[in-house]
Amino acid sequence: MKRSKEPSKILTHEKWIAFSAIEQQQDNLNILGEDIWRAHDRSGHEKNSHDILVAFLKKRDFKVKPHYKGFPHAFRASFGETASGGAEHPNVGFLCQYDIDPERGHCHGHNLATAVAVTAALGLQPVIKFAQEPIGMVTIIGCQGNATGTGKIEMMEAGCFKGIDFLLTAYPAHFTNIKPRFIGCRTHKITFRGRTRKEGDRPWEVANPVNATVLAYQNIAAIRQQFNCEWVAKGVILNGGTRADVMPETASMEYLLKAPKPLEMKVLGDMVHQCFNGAATATGCRFDVESTGHEFLCNMVPEALVDLYNKNASLMGFTFHNRQEDLQSHDDIANVSTSVPTLKVFYYAGTGSKLGTDEFSRYAGSKESQFMTILQGKALAMMAVDLITSEERMRDVFEQHQEELSKYYGPLSQTPQTTHHAQEEKQEKDETRREPRGSVAAGVDQDAGQVATAEEPTSDKQAKRDSQGTARESNPLNAPKEGEKEAASANGGANGSGGIEENQTGSDKSGQNN
Repeated sequence: MKRSKEPSKILTHEKWIAFSAIEQQQDNLNILGEDIWRAHDRSGHEKNSHDILVAFLKKRDFKVKPHYKGFPHAFRASFGETASGGAEHPNVGFLCQYDIDPERGHCHGHNLATAVAVTAALGLQPVIKFAQEPIGMVTIIGCQGNATGTGKIEMMEAGCFKGIDFLLTAYPAHFTNIKPRFIGCRTHKITFRGRTRKEGDRPWEVANPVNATVLAYQNIAAIRQQFNCEWVAKGVILNGGTRADVMPETASMEYLLKAPKPLEMKVLGDMVHQCFNGAATATGCRFDVESTGHEFLCNMVPEALVDLYNKNASLMGFTFHNRQEDLQSHDDIANVSTSVPTLKVFYYAGTGSKLGTDEFSRYAGSKESQFMTILQGKALAMMAVDLITSEERMRDVFEQHQEELSKYYGPLSQTPQTTHHAQEEKQEKDETRREPRGSVAAGVDQDAGQVATAEEPTSDKQAKRDSQGTARESNPLNAPKEGEKEAASANGGANGSGGIEENQTGSDKSGQNN
């Protein structure tokens, strides 16, 4: 039987340097992972882990900026500014996170993800140090968590990822997913405002915001049949008054929306907005919509990064056990991926214990977890070597990232459209149903409580149809093909602004003035 080839025979010179450096540091890296696991720092209180990592990297000649950008437990560590092979770009970043779940500890293995990032950086460091010409820089970003899971979003907004060209990270799990899709998520607060009369008994002039809130909830329940199977709309009534015999001036509710693509999120948001608008119109109320918290975007994953990981993980002996491609929960790293080409993979950590459980937390602190951790660090280091030593690979990643960004977020105003002819037929049906021939449009005068009538001229109807242009289909499954989209755009397709409209007032287009 032939002996397997030595690593030096199957690795390039640069990769052999990275591989050897990691092998030499392996014991220290395993201890680092154990120390982070024992630190047991909660989100927003990662002082111990922060100090451990800062001290570890300073000893290894990294230029470390603790408490980075005003975040008390974040840091940025870089190597390459003074090295012979150092250059400002390309700058490869490795992401580490070291907070725990308050109930189950390191049930998501963040201590292992941190060890992976540091392992990869230590592998790339000597490649840059001993390069004959400037080839790049390596950076480690230590991320501070928070209770809402938006730590990376806040750090991105503060400029913590500025200057980084690629961002790589690997998280342990009970499965393998090398191209995870993170679902988009956003939350809105809807406030309905009613109308009361302190004097007299004229109930037709009263608008009860509680009725509008309940009706909006029922509208969304009824429209769920039209939802894509991956869409989520969950709501809760926040305020419906404090006394049974007193009608409140306002009532509010909160809705959480999730969709796997930006365009689908817009469609879902528009559908839900119409439910709010219908409830406000039917009850005579007004309503406002405001975003609460940060929106989690859908992630961009250049295929070139996925291919590089697949190639180098296989080279290091990773077997991709229990491979899955399920849609993942929202993740703040998805927002970062819209500005920096990013790859976050989930790797099989060597246990059948499910991610997020007490059993996985115990496994993350065991010596059995260390083998896969070092292996993943090597895979990311080899990826980084491939990137910084090939302008063609870097160009492919950048181009694919821009294509993904343009595809999903650039033409966000371009929504699924119908043909101009179909729009005219739909508009005609709507006008006929709302205002039968010979009838009048009714409106309510708030001050006098009188019913006013005014027939809308046919020319005004036609002008309204022309100005509205092409309507958007509410169900993305019925979206037309590319040729039909172009035809619709040529005939005056309307551009949307993106999902639920904020600071809107509910008023019926038939003429009610609430």
